[in-house]
Amino acid sequence: MNERKCFFCVSTASSRSINMSKPEYTIDVVKEVDVNDVMALLRRTFYIDEPLNAAIGLCTNNPCTELEEYCKKSILEGLSFKAMDKEGNIVGVCISGVDPVKEPDDGTDLRSQAINCKNPKFQKILYILAMRNEGAKLWEKYPNEQKLVDIKVAGTDHSWRRKGIMNRLVEETEKATKARGINILRMDTSSYYSAKSAERQGFTQVYSVPYTELKMDGVPIIVPDPPHVDDRVYVKILNNN
Repeated sequence: MNERKCFFCVSTASSRSINMSKPEYTIDVVKEVDVNDVMALLRRTFYIDEPLNAAIGLCTNNPCTELEEYCKKSILEGLSFKAMDKEGNIVGVCISGVDPVKEPDDGTDLRSQAINCKNPKFQKILYILAMRNEGAKLWEKYPNEQKLVDIKVAGTDHSWRRKGIMNRLVEETEKATKARGINILRMDTSSYYSAKSAERQGFTQVYSVPYTELKMDGVPIIVPDPPHVDDRVYVKILNNN
């Protein structure tokens, strides 16, 4: 979903701090001690900048409890990475987690979550995520795969953008995904700019629907401001076999 995007034992590549070509920041795996700082970064970036969140004012007054839970759910699976400046401040983050290629039919699927959600704004987000999953039909496209890694949430401090941080975070996520023996890396994009970034990084679009066509009771659920007009799913096949 943000500058990227609007969701592990640790691999060798992810368990050590990695020097960047530009020495002003480093990349490392997110640890438990980082959670508060990561969430603080997301509250001032992803929460307000992501096109769907912005369109409905999801976090205009206060952080959304349901969004907080969504962001924290996968943060310590060992597939989430942070960028740090020389003082150790977290200036970028990419949160990812392992998901089944096909959602289980046990009441934990996104549509069931949307139906049961008590927050009317976040409920709209969940309905779009559910329609996205149902429309992408990844289980039909990749019938031999059981699991994938989903890049769920990303954010970069405003003063640190255009420095290649998100590209490097995604690269480390790809390395960690390969180390797990998982063949599919997924990235959903609500942002036009995130979609272009995904394409530059070798992801293939497998689903795209205009937001004006994602409707409930004949009315579009959320329509972000242009140029963020399409809801998209991208995948990168890593060919671990």
